[in-house]
Amino acid sequence: MIRSPLKVVSGFPRPVRVLLVGTLVNKVGTFIIPYLTLVLLRDFRLDETRAARLLLAYGAGSLVSILVGGVLADRLGRRRTLLVSLLGGGSLALAMGLAPSLSVFVPLLVAFGFLADLYRPAASAVISDLLDSSQRASGYAGLRTAVNLGWATGTALGGLLADWSWRLLFLGDGLTTLAYGVLVWLEIPETRTKPHGGARGTTTGGAHVNPLRDGIYLQTVAVTFAFTLIFCSHLSVMPLTVTQAAGYPAVVYGLLAATNGVIIALFEISIVERLKGFRRLRLAAVGLALVGLGFGAIGLRMHWVSFLLAVLILTAGEILSAPQQMAFVADWAPPEARGRYLSLYQATWSVAFAVNPALFLPLHKALGEARFWAIMPLIAMPGVLVLLRLDRTADRPERLRGLTKAPPPAPDLLPAITPEG
Repeated sequence: MIRSPLKVVSGFPRPVRVLLVGTLVNKVGTFIIPYLTLVLLRDFRLDETRAARLLLAYGAGSLVSILVGGVLADRLGRRRTLLVSLLGGGSLALAMGLAPSLSVFVPLLVAFGFLADLYRPAASAVISDLLDSSQRASGYAGLRTAVNLGWATGTALGGLLADWSWRLLFLGDGLTTLAYGVLVWLEIPETRTKPHGGARGTTTGGAHVNPLRDGIYLQTVAVTFAFTLIFCSHLSVMPLTVTQAAGYPAVVYGLLAATNGVIIALFEISIVERLKGFRRLRLAAVGLALVGLGFGAIGLRMHWVSFLLAVLILTAGEILSAPQQMAFVADWAPPEARGRYLSLYQATWSVAFAVNPALFLPLHKALGEARFWAIMPLIAMPGVLVLLRLDRTADRPERLRGLTKAPPPAPDLLPAITPEG
Protein backbone atom coordinates (compact mmCIF):
# COMPACT_ATOMS: atom_id res chain seq x y z
CA MET A 1 0.00 0.00 0.00
CA ILE A 2 1.30 3.46 -0.95
CA ARG A 3 1.23 5.92 1.97
CA SER A 4 0.66 9.62 1.34
CA PRO A 5 3.74 11.86 1.68
CA LEU A 6 2.21 13.74 4.61
CA LYS A 7 1.53 10.52 6.51
CA VAL A 8 5.13 9.43 5.96
CA VAL A 9 6.49 12.78 7.15
CA SER A 10 4.16 12.81 10.17
CA GLY A 11 5.94 9.69 11.43
CA PHE A 12 9.31 11.46 11.61
CA PRO A 13 10.59 12.94 14.89
CA ARG A 14 9.56 16.55 15.42
CA PRO A 15 13.03 18.08 14.75
CA VAL A 16 13.12 16.36 11.35
CA ARG A 17 9.67 17.69 10.48
CA VAL A 18 10.74 21.18 11.53
CA LEU A 19 13.89 20.83 9.43
CA LEU A 20 11.82 19.93 6.35
CA VAL A 21 9.47 22.87 6.92
CA GLY A 22 12.44 25.19 7.40
CA THR A 23 14.03 23.90 4.21
CA LEU A 24 10.81 24.56 2.30
CA VAL A 25 10.55 28.10 3.70
CA ASN A 26 14.20 28.78 2.89
CA LYS A 27 13.94 27.43 -0.66
CA VAL A 28 10.73 29.35 -1.38
CA GLY A 29 12.91 32.40 -0.75
CA THR A 30 15.72 31.26 -3.05
CA PHE A 31 15.74 34.47 -5.06
CA ILE A 32 19.44 35.31 -5.24
CA ILE A 33 20.94 32.35 -7.12
CA PRO A 34 18.51 32.20 -10.09
CA TYR A 35 18.66 35.96 -10.70
CA LEU A 36 22.19 36.90 -9.63
CA THR A 37 23.50 37.03 -13.20
CA LEU A 38 20.61 39.28 -14.21
CA VAL A 39 21.22 41.62 -11.28
CA LEU A 40 24.93 41.93 -12.03
CA LEU A 41 24.42 42.60 -15.75
CA ARG A 42 21.20 44.61 -15.74
CA ASP A 43 21.16 46.47 -12.44
CA PHE A 44 24.86 46.92 -11.70
CA ARG A 45 25.69 47.19 -15.43
CA LEU A 46 28.77 44.98 -15.24
CA ASP A 47 30.27 43.55 -18.39
CA GLU A 48 30.08 39.78 -18.83
CA THR A 49 33.73 39.23 -17.88
CA ARG A 50 33.43 40.96 -14.51
CA ALA A 51 30.10 39.29 -13.83
CA ALA A 52 31.59 35.89 -14.64
CA ARG A 53 34.44 36.50 -12.19
CA LEU A 54 32.02 37.39 -9.42
CA LEU A 55 29.89 34.34 -10.17
CA LEU A 56 33.00 32.16 -10.10
CA ALA A 57 34.02 33.62 -6.73
CA TYR A 58 30.52 33.01 -5.40
CA GLY A 59 30.50 29.43 -6.70
CA ALA A 60 33.94 28.70 -5.26
CA GLY A 61 32.86 30.06 -1.89
CA SER A 62 29.75 27.91 -1.97
CA LEU A 63 31.77 24.77 -2.73
CA VAL A 64 34.25 25.50 0.07
CA SER A 65 31.40 26.23 2.46
CA ILE A 66 29.88 22.77 1.90
CA LEU A 67 33.19 21.10 2.75
CA VAL A 68 33.86 23.33 5.76
CA GLY A 69 30.26 22.86 6.85
CA GLY A 70 30.81 19.12 7.17
CA VAL A 71 33.81 19.63 9.44
CA LEU A 72 31.94 22.15 11.57
CA ALA A 73 28.90 19.89 11.83
CA ASP A 74 31.11 17.17 13.34
CA ARG A 75 33.22 19.42 15.57
CA LEU A 76 30.94 22.31 16.62
CA GLY A 77 27.71 20.38 16.27
CA ARG A 78 24.77 20.36 13.88
CA ARG A 79 22.78 23.06 15.68
CA ARG A 80 25.60 25.60 15.90
CA THR A 81 26.56 25.10 12.26
CA LEU A 82 22.95 25.55 11.16
CA LEU A 83 22.63 28.74 13.19
CA VAL A 84 25.91 30.26 11.98
CA SER A 85 25.01 29.60 8.36
CA LEU A 86 21.35 30.58 8.42
CA LEU A 87 21.52 33.60 10.71
CA GLY A 88 24.80 34.80 9.22
CA GLY A 89 23.78 34.16 5.62
CA GLY A 90 20.36 35.73 6.12
CA SER A 91 21.93 38.84 7.63
CA LEU A 92 24.37 39.16 4.72
CA ALA A 93 21.53 38.80 2.21
CA LEU A 94 19.67 41.65 3.91
CA ALA A 95 22.83 43.74 3.90
CA MET A 96 23.27 43.16 0.15
CA GLY A 97 19.70 44.29 -0.42
CA LEU A 98 20.52 47.54 1.35
CA ALA A 99 24.01 48.00 -0.15
CA PRO A 100 24.46 51.58 -1.40
CA SER A 101 27.09 50.76 -4.03
CA LEU A 102 28.85 47.98 -5.91
CA SER A 103 31.97 48.39 -3.77
CA VAL A 104 29.90 47.45 -0.71
CA PHE A 105 27.88 44.77 -2.51
CA VAL A 106 30.83 42.71 -3.83
CA PRO A 107 32.52 41.77 -0.52
CA LEU A 108 29.12 40.98 0.97
CA LEU A 109 28.39 38.67 -1.98
CA VAL A 110 31.69 36.82 -1.56
CA ALA A 111 31.07 36.37 2.18
CA PHE A 112 27.51 35.25 1.47
CA GLY A 113 28.81 32.62 -0.95
CA PHE A 114 30.84 31.12 1.88
CA LEU A 115 28.04 31.12 4.47
CA ALA A 116 25.05 30.30 2.28
CA ASP A 117 25.63 26.54 1.96
CA LEU A 118 27.47 25.96 5.22
CA TYR A 119 24.28 24.50 6.72
CA ARG A 120 23.66 21.75 4.14
CA PRO A 121 25.84 18.95 5.62
CA ALA A 122 24.52 19.74 9.10
CA ALA A 123 20.90 19.53 7.92
CA SER A 124 21.56 16.18 6.25
CA ALA A 125 23.36 14.94 9.36
CA VAL A 126 20.37 15.83 11.57
CA ILE A 127 18.20 13.54 9.44
CA SER A 128 20.77 10.76 9.72
CA ASP A 129 21.13 11.27 13.48
CA LEU A 130 17.41 11.14 14.26
CA LEU A 131 16.15 8.55 11.78
CA ASP A 132 17.16 4.92 11.85
CA SER A 133 18.44 3.21 8.73
CA SER A 134 15.00 2.05 7.56
CA GLN A 135 13.72 5.66 7.55
CA ARG A 136 16.74 7.53 6.20
CA ALA A 137 15.97 7.20 2.50
CA SER A 138 12.44 8.48 3.15
CA GLY A 139 13.90 11.33 5.20
CA TYR A 140 16.20 12.36 2.38
CA ALA A 141 13.32 12.00 -0.08
CA GLY A 142 11.45 14.46 2.13
CA LEU A 143 14.40 16.84 2.04
CA ARG A 144 14.58 16.60 -1.75
CA THR A 145 10.84 17.21 -2.02
CA ALA A 146 11.09 20.35 0.12
CA VAL A 147 13.97 21.62 -2.01
CA ASN A 148 12.13 20.94 -5.29
CA LEU A 149 8.87 22.52 -4.14
CA GLY A 150 10.62 25.54 -2.70
CA TRP A 151 12.88 26.03 -5.70
CA ALA A 152 9.98 25.89 -8.17
CA THR A 153 7.97 28.39 -6.14
CA GLY A 154 10.93 30.64 -5.43
CA THR A 155 12.04 31.02 -9.03
CA ALA A 156 8.51 32.02 -10.06
CA LEU A 157 8.17 34.56 -7.22
CA GLY A 158 11.68 35.81 -7.85
CA GLY A 159 10.80 36.73 -11.41
CA LEU A 160 8.06 39.02 -10.13
CA LEU A 161 10.35 40.60 -7.54
CA ALA A 162 13.15 41.10 -10.07
CA ASP A 163 10.81 43.14 -12.26
CA TRP A 164 9.95 45.42 -9.34
CA SER A 165 13.36 45.88 -7.74
CA TRP A 166 16.54 43.82 -7.49
CA ARG A 167 16.75 44.76 -3.81
CA LEU A 168 13.58 42.79 -3.07
CA LEU A 169 15.34 39.61 -4.21
CA PHE A 170 17.98 39.95 -1.52
CA LEU A 171 15.63 41.19 1.18
CA GLY A 172 13.20 38.34 0.54
CA ASP A 173 15.96 35.72 0.46
CA GLY A 174 17.43 37.11 3.66
CA LEU A 175 14.12 37.10 5.53
CA THR A 176 13.26 33.49 4.62
CA THR A 177 16.77 32.36 5.54
CA LEU A 178 16.49 34.10 8.91
CA ALA A 179 13.07 32.48 9.41
CA TYR A 180 14.69 29.07 8.93
CA GLY A 181 17.36 30.05 11.44
CA VAL A 182 14.72 31.03 14.00
CA LEU A 183 13.01 27.65 13.54
CA VAL A 184 16.32 25.94 14.22
CA TRP A 185 16.93 28.11 17.29
CA LEU A 186 13.52 27.31 18.76
CA GLU A 187 12.91 23.72 17.72
CA ILE A 188 16.01 21.73 16.75
CA PRO A 189 18.31 20.49 19.54
CA GLU A 190 21.87 19.29 19.11
CA THR A 191 21.81 15.79 17.61
CA ARG A 192 25.51 15.07 17.17
CA THR A 193 26.74 11.75 18.53
CA LYS A 194 29.52 12.11 21.07
CA PRO A 195 32.73 10.54 19.70
CA HIS A 196 33.93 7.44 21.50
CA GLY A 197 37.47 6.73 22.55
CA GLY A 198 40.02 5.42 20.09
CA ALA A 199 43.03 6.44 18.10
CA ARG A 200 42.91 9.78 16.36
CA GLY A 201 41.40 9.41 12.90
CA THR A 202 39.56 6.16 13.64
CA THR A 203 36.44 5.02 15.41
CA THR A 204 36.61 2.47 18.16
CA GLY A 205 35.82 -0.20 15.59
CA GLY A 206 38.83 0.81 13.52
CA ALA A 207 36.84 2.49 10.75
CA HIS A 208 38.38 5.57 9.22
CA VAL A 209 36.89 8.89 10.29
CA ASN A 210 38.68 10.56 7.37
CA PRO A 211 36.41 10.01 4.34
CA LEU A 212 39.32 10.51 1.94
CA ARG A 213 40.85 7.26 3.25
CA ASP A 214 37.64 5.25 2.93
CA GLY A 215 37.75 3.30 -0.33
CA ILE A 216 34.13 2.14 -0.39
CA TYR A 217 32.90 5.64 0.35
CA LEU A 218 35.09 7.13 -2.39
CA GLN A 219 33.68 4.64 -4.88
CA THR A 220 30.19 5.76 -3.90
CA VAL A 221 31.19 9.39 -4.37
CA ALA A 222 32.62 8.58 -7.82
CA VAL A 223 29.33 6.97 -8.83
CA THR A 224 27.44 9.99 -7.49
CA PHE A 225 29.64 12.24 -9.61
CA ALA A 226 28.86 10.18 -12.72
CA PHE A 227 25.13 10.20 -11.91
CA THR A 228 25.10 13.97 -11.40
CA LEU A 229 27.28 14.64 -14.43
CA ILE A 230 24.76 12.84 -16.63
CA PHE A 231 21.73 14.29 -14.88
CA CYS A 232 22.86 17.90 -15.26
CA SER A 233 22.49 17.47 -19.02
CA HIS A 234 18.83 18.38 -18.57
CA LEU A 235 20.03 21.88 -17.66
CA SER A 236 22.83 22.27 -20.22
CA VAL A 237 22.23 20.27 -23.41
CA MET A 238 18.55 19.35 -23.28
CA PRO A 239 17.35 22.99 -23.67
CA LEU A 240 19.34 23.20 -26.91
CA THR A 241 17.89 19.94 -28.20
CA VAL A 242 14.30 20.95 -27.46
CA THR A 243 14.49 24.54 -28.72
CA GLN A 244 17.09 24.41 -31.51
CA ALA A 245 17.18 20.87 -32.89
CA ALA A 246 13.45 20.19 -32.46
CA GLY A 247 12.38 23.80 -32.98
CA TYR A 248 10.01 24.08 -30.03
CA PRO A 249 9.55 27.33 -28.06
CA ALA A 250 11.29 27.61 -24.71
CA VAL A 251 8.01 27.07 -22.87
CA VAL A 252 8.02 23.42 -24.01
CA TYR A 253 11.38 22.85 -22.33
CA GLY A 254 10.08 24.67 -19.25
CA LEU A 255 7.07 22.36 -19.05
CA LEU A 256 9.28 19.28 -19.45
CA ALA A 257 11.57 20.49 -16.66
CA ALA A 258 8.56 21.28 -14.47
CA THR A 259 7.23 17.75 -15.03
CA ASN A 260 10.32 16.37 -13.32
CA GLY A 261 9.81 18.59 -10.27
CA VAL A 262 6.08 17.91 -10.01
CA ILE A 263 6.54 14.13 -10.13
CA ILE A 264 9.22 14.29 -7.43
CA ALA A 265 7.07 16.53 -5.23
CA LEU A 266 4.00 14.29 -5.55
CA PHE A 267 5.45 10.80 -5.50
CA GLU A 268 9.07 10.53 -4.32
CA ILE A 269 8.44 10.26 -0.58
CA SER A 270 5.69 7.66 -1.03
CA ILE A 271 7.67 5.58 -3.53
CA VAL A 272 10.83 5.58 -1.42
CA GLU A 273 8.82 4.63 1.67
CA ARG A 274 7.17 1.78 -0.23
CA LEU A 275 10.55 0.44 -1.37
CA LYS A 276 12.33 0.67 1.99
CA GLY A 277 12.56 -3.12 2.29
CA PHE A 278 14.72 -3.33 -0.84
CA ARG A 279 18.50 -3.12 -0.90
CA ARG A 280 19.76 0.44 -1.22
CA LEU A 281 22.52 0.04 -3.75
CA ARG A 282 20.51 -2.31 -5.93
CA LEU A 283 17.78 0.33 -6.19
CA ALA A 284 20.43 2.98 -6.85
CA ALA A 285 21.90 0.85 -9.66
CA VAL A 286 18.50 0.41 -11.30
CA GLY A 287 17.89 4.14 -10.92
CA LEU A 288 21.20 5.08 -12.53
CA ALA A 289 20.48 2.71 -15.43
CA LEU A 290 17.08 4.37 -15.92
CA VAL A 291 18.67 7.83 -15.87
CA GLY A 292 21.06 6.74 -18.62
CA LEU A 293 18.24 5.19 -20.66
CA GLY A 294 16.04 8.24 -20.16
CA PHE A 295 18.65 10.61 -21.51
CA GLY A 296 19.42 8.16 -24.29
CA ALA A 297 15.76 8.28 -25.34
CA ILE A 298 15.94 12.05 -25.92
CA GLY A 299 17.76 11.51 -29.21
CA LEU A 300 15.41 8.87 -30.61
CA ARG A 301 12.96 11.33 -32.15
CA MET A 302 12.76 15.12 -32.14
CA HIS A 303 9.18 15.23 -30.87
CA TRP A 304 7.65 16.43 -27.60
CA VAL A 305 6.10 13.02 -26.89
CA SER A 306 9.54 11.40 -27.04
CA PHE A 307 10.94 14.13 -24.81
CA LEU A 308 8.14 13.60 -22.28
CA LEU A 309 8.74 9.84 -22.25
CA ALA A 310 12.44 10.47 -21.68
CA VAL A 311 11.68 12.82 -18.76
CA LEU A 312 9.38 10.23 -17.18
CA ILE A 313 12.09 7.54 -17.43
CA LEU A 314 14.93 9.68 -16.08
CA THR A 315 12.73 11.05 -13.28
CA ALA A 316 11.90 7.49 -12.21
CA GLY A 317 15.64 6.81 -12.15
CA GLU A 318 16.31 9.91 -10.07
CA ILE A 319 13.65 8.90 -7.53
CA LEU A 320 15.12 5.41 -7.22
CA SER A 321 18.77 6.42 -7.09
CA ALA A 322 19.33 9.80 -5.41
CA PRO A 323 17.79 9.22 -1.93
CA GLN A 324 19.20 5.69 -1.73
CA GLN A 325 22.74 6.85 -2.48
CA MET A 326 22.54 9.52 0.20
CA ALA A 327 21.04 7.10 2.73
CA PHE A 328 23.83 4.60 2.03
CA VAL A 329 26.44 7.30 2.69
CA ALA A 330 24.69 8.12 5.99
CA ASP A 331 24.56 4.42 6.91
CA TRP A 332 28.19 3.84 6.00
CA ALA A 333 29.62 6.92 7.73
CA PRO A 334 30.94 6.62 11.29
CA PRO A 335 28.39 8.53 13.42
CA GLU A 336 31.02 11.03 14.60
CA ALA A 337 32.03 11.80 10.98
CA ARG A 338 28.65 12.02 9.29
CA GLY A 339 29.02 15.72 8.57
CA ARG A 340 32.29 15.22 6.67
CA TYR A 341 31.02 12.20 4.76
CA LEU A 342 27.82 13.97 3.74
CA SER A 343 29.61 17.21 2.86
CA LEU A 344 31.96 15.61 0.34
CA TYR A 345 28.99 13.75 -1.14
CA GLN A 346 27.07 17.02 -1.53
CA ALA A 347 30.09 18.86 -2.90
CA THR A 348 30.26 16.25 -5.65
CA TRP A 349 26.94 17.54 -6.96
CA SER A 350 28.30 21.09 -7.12
CA VAL A 351 31.43 20.00 -8.97
CA ALA A 352 29.46 17.92 -11.48
CA PHE A 353 27.09 20.83 -12.03
CA ALA A 354 30.06 23.02 -12.98
CA VAL A 355 31.85 20.38 -15.08
CA ASN A 356 28.84 19.22 -17.12
CA PRO A 357 28.47 22.21 -19.47
CA ALA A 358 32.23 22.54 -19.94
CA LEU A 359 32.47 18.87 -20.96
CA PHE A 360 29.13 18.01 -22.53
CA LEU A 361 28.36 21.14 -24.58
CA PRO A 362 31.49 20.72 -26.78
CA LEU A 363 30.83 16.98 -26.95
CA HIS A 364 27.26 17.63 -28.06
CA LYS A 365 28.48 19.98 -30.76
CA ALA A 366 31.05 17.46 -32.00
CA LEU A 367 28.80 14.38 -32.01
CA GLY A 368 25.43 15.82 -32.98
CA GLU A 369 22.05 15.07 -31.45
CA ALA A 370 21.60 11.34 -32.09
CA ARG A 371 25.11 10.19 -31.21
CA PHE A 372 25.45 12.45 -28.17
CA TRP A 373 22.29 11.17 -26.50
CA ALA A 374 23.04 7.59 -27.55
CA ILE A 375 26.21 7.51 -25.42
CA MET A 376 24.38 8.48 -22.19
CA PRO A 377 23.52 4.85 -21.27
CA LEU A 378 27.14 3.90 -21.94
CA ILE A 379 28.41 6.64 -19.63
CA ALA A 380 26.03 5.42 -16.91
CA MET A 381 26.98 1.74 -17.21
CA PRO A 382 30.30 1.78 -15.25
CA GLY A 383 28.50 3.41 -12.32
CA VAL A 384 25.76 0.78 -12.47
CA LEU A 385 28.35 -2.00 -12.32
CA VAL A 386 30.17 -0.36 -9.39
CA LEU A 387 26.91 -0.05 -7.43
CA LEU A 388 26.05 -3.71 -8.07
CA ARG A 389 29.51 -4.77 -6.92
CA LEU A 390 29.24 -2.63 -3.79
CA ASP A 391 25.81 -4.13 -3.19
CA ARG A 392 27.45 -7.56 -2.94
CA THR A 393 30.41 -6.48 -0.82
CA ALA A 394 29.47 -3.42 1.26
CA ASP A 395 25.70 -3.17 1.64
CA ARG A 396 25.40 -5.69 4.46
CA PRO A 397 23.95 -4.89 7.89
CA GLU A 398 27.03 -6.19 9.65
CA ARG A 399 29.26 -3.93 7.54
CA LEU A 400 27.30 -0.70 7.83
CA ARG A 401 28.54 1.61 10.56
CA GLY A 402 25.62 4.05 10.80
CA LEU A 403 22.97 1.55 11.85
CA THR A 404 23.16 2.46 15.49
CA LYS A 405 19.82 3.16 17.06
CA ALA A 406 18.72 6.74 16.56
CA PRO A 407 18.54 8.84 19.73
CA PRO A 408 15.09 9.54 21.13
CA PRO A 409 13.35 12.46 19.44
CA ALA A 410 12.87 15.79 21.14
CA PRO A 411 9.60 16.24 23.01
CA ASP A 412 6.68 16.65 20.60
CA LEU A 413 5.04 19.81 21.90
CA LEU A 414 2.84 20.40 18.85
CA PRO A 415 0.73 17.95 16.83
CA ALA A 416 2.31 16.18 13.90
CA ILE A 417 1.62 17.23 10.34
CA THR A 418 -1.42 15.36 9.10
CA PRO A 419 -3.25 15.27 5.78
CA GLU A 420 -6.01 17.28 7.41
CA GLY A 421 -3.50 19.98 8.35
